[in-house]
Amino acid sequence: MRKPRSNLSTMVGLGVVTVLLTTIGGLVPAVQAQRTPTISYITQEQIKDIGGTVELECSVLYASEYSVHWVKTSNDRSDPVFLSTGSSLVLKDSRFSLRYDVSSTSYTLQIKDIQETDAGIYQCQVVLSVTNKISAEVTLNVRRPPIISDNSTQSLVVSEGQPAQMECYASGYPVPQISWRRENNAILPTV
Repeated sequence: MRKPRSNLSTMVGLGVVTVLLTTIGGLVPAVQAQRTPTISYITQEQIKDIGGTVELECSVLYASEYSVHWVKTSNDRSDPVFLSTGSSLVLKDSRFSLRYDVSSTSYTLQIKDIQETDAGIYQCQVVLSVTNKISAEVTLNVRRPPIISDNSTQSLVVSEGQPAQMECYASGYPVPQISWRRENNAILPTV
């Protein structure tokens, strides 16, 4: 007598295979795969005035079992400062606050009364292990009024027909544009 042919090879050929595992007590519960955490959104670069307020948002997915941090570094990425861990603010500065929205799994860092020293790179980090983390960053730039440095040329005396070199050093954010004019607004001659 011929045994009925298994339908498994036909199903494998179609790419559909269903496997049920059984134990003495019955069916084995399905194993849920752990998805790798990701940062799905972070605020874009911000430019704010001194004294203003900024909100930096970081949304994460599949990170409920992991630690999420906000960390600030300077623009040269030195001297990192941990600002928060999970939904708790670590920094004891009343200008800073943190909101965690469970429904969108987003962490919003708010800074009030912005100061020049708040400028830098803010990283949202999800710590996966001692040696592994994922992060996204947003740069906060703070507007500063232009200032002409004292080492700029204040006065200059030259003989007629001789070249003159004047220097102007200015700082601020955004970087100021420097233009020259005579005291009476007359156009300077070109060489």
